[in-house]
Amino acid sequence: MRQAQIRQILVLIALTVVYLSFELGFNARLLDVVGSRATPHDIEELEFFGRTLSGIAAALVVLQVLWTRRLRTGGQPSFLKIAVACAVTALLVFSAIKLLVNVLVDTRDADFRRVATNAGLLQRSLVQGDLHLDGLVDDGVYARPEGKAFLAVFQVLLSNIDNLDEKVEPKKRQVIRSDLQRQMKTFSFDGRDVRMTAPGIRGYHQVYTSVMQSVADRWKKYAGVPVASDIGLAREQDRAWLDYRNSLSRRGWTPERVPARYQGRVTQDVRKRIPVPADWQPHDRDTFNEAVAQQYWKTMRSRTVHVEGDAIPPGLSYEDFVARPGVQKLLRQTLMVPASMSVAANYTDPASFKRLYDGMLDRAVDEALPRFSANAVDFQRGGKHQKLGEDAARAAIVPPVALLCSLLGAVGHFAKLLYLIAKLIVWLRTPAGQQPGRTATRAAGLALVLTLVCVWTAFSFMQNNVTQSELFQQMSRAELGRDDESLGQALRRRVLANVAHVVVVGQAYTYPFNEAVRTRVLGGIKYGYHGDAS
Repeated sequence: MRQAQIRQILVLIALTVVYLSFELGFNARLLDVVGSRATPHDIEELEFFGRTLSGIAAALVVLQVLWTRRLRTGGQPSFLKIAVACAVTALLVFSAIKLLVNVLVDTRDADFRRVATNAGLLQRSLVQGDLHLDGLVDDGVYARPEGKAFLAVFQVLLSNIDNLDEKVEPKKRQVIRSDLQRQMKTFSFDGRDVRMTAPGIRGYHQVYTSVMQSVADRWKKYAGVPVASDIGLAREQDRAWLDYRNSLSRRGWTPERVPARYQGRVTQDVRKRIPVPADWQPHDRDTFNEAVAQQYWKTMRSRTVHVEGDAIPPGLSYEDFVARPGVQKLLRQTLMVPASMSVAANYTDPASFKRLYDGMLDRAVDEALPRFSANAVDFQRGGKHQKLGEDAARAAIVPPVALLCSLLGAVGHFAKLLYLIAKLIVWLRTPAGQQPGRTATRAAGLALVLTLVCVWTAFSFMQNNVTQSELFQQMSRAELGRDDESLGQALRRRVLANVAHVVVVGQAYTYPFNEAVRTRVLGGIKYGYHGDAS
């Protein structure tokens, strides 16, 4: 019995240590995502790994409970039943958290989605240093653990700032512009996507170069089309008449000496190639030349290049080809510049190209600004910004939920690890053939609980440069004080304020260790997020 208990505890300790390694690494990566420009795909990948770890955490608890029962009862339940129970538990927790997140996202009202859309923009701007919040004097804090933790709870506290829209509105256009400058947009030309490989004007110039190369390829095909002319027509008429005479000579005839009974057949043969009239006479070259001219000009017109409805005459130089209205319209659509701007075939002056880039940004800002200034009704189901609001709501909800589940899993299993170690020590100190008294086991559990309470209490009273900032204290006071709320609402706000404080303080101490576990122990696992950690 004693050896079996010790073996069980050692296995559970090993499994818990492995789980904690992945959970701590995930916790560090989660803060990296919060302090970055995470895409909806990044959020989805993060959510998947978070649900998986939560399922494993619950399965480990079930494993410990059922294995302990098996040792106590002498063999029941079987290991197969324990394995099935663990698998079912992991799957249920995985699905339950997914359902919880979906319900939280789907049940958010239109105003929440509107606020989340703007909050996401503000959060990205804070990270990049484009927006400065009064009361948080150290703007570089967002690259540090406590700053990333602050961003994780930022949207929870943000909704309590009075007149937020009015305070942000004067700077919104510049904030949107700066945000767009860091995006790597995808452009479409000739049915293919051209993606920026770098943000800003450098990436946009790469797109411009790629698009203009495609335009040059079009021009080369266009330049190979013969140019219609009277000289070209005369040559075509002479060639066609010569071919006609050669076909007659094979029968020993000439245009002037076609037997009367064969003239109808000759006319039919010619009409297969040249649109002469049905009553055409084999010797009538003038009518023959008119038919050849009609066919020639029709063929030349069919070879005219059309771009966006603009019929481009042949023979233009590359620069003139680019300057055509149809090509300009296509370039403006592709490069997303205003209709009033023209796109040059080449830019040798950086300042000239910057004007093109600024024009693209101005148009992009004009198109984006209505989304961030829209009324709540536009974010309702069926509204024109429903999808944008849903993505913003998910981006606002998933990180805090994932952080909460991660903290619960890490704290709970760290507590369990300490308990298992204490229990192992008790069993090792117990003589063979005896069982440890309940007092010793309860004392180990009590010491564990007291340790956790002391740690939480210490974090609640400890301060750092974020929690001491005027901004954080204003947000916390907003969380705490409202005269028109019920006791339950007041208690909830106090709890949220305390959790936010503990998270911001605690992560400053735990993030370096968690990140070291992720990079050195787990080989730099990405947890589905491959962006910049800064």
